[in-house]
Amino acid sequence: MIILVIGLEPILFYKNQILSLTCLPISPNELFIPQFDILTLGAQIFGLLITLSFFYYFSINTVIPNFIEVKKFRTKKIIKNTNSISTINLDLINNKKLINNSYKLFMQ
Repeated sequence: MIILVIGLEPILFYKNQILSLTCLPISPNELFIPQFDILTLGAQIFGLLITLSFFYYFSINTVIPNFIEVKKFRTKKIIKNTNSISTINLDLINNKKLINNSYKLFMQ
């Protein structure tokens, strides 16, 4: 008996080991992949739509507001830092003028 595990579903190679939903005979060379089974396609699409709707709801109510909150916080922080930088720049300019003036007075 040869078993390959892909995800959580075993895929079996022998005809008598495969239980198909279609109940059709399957040749030993053919792999049974449930994702390609026509009879389960509707259930798979339904499950996919339900999963995506939950993900959409979660994104709208949780993830996007968090992104907006982080963006507002970062914008406030950037504005505060820009004001601090301009104040520090003004202090540096005044300090440079003071040092130059003190040096000129010292040299006289």
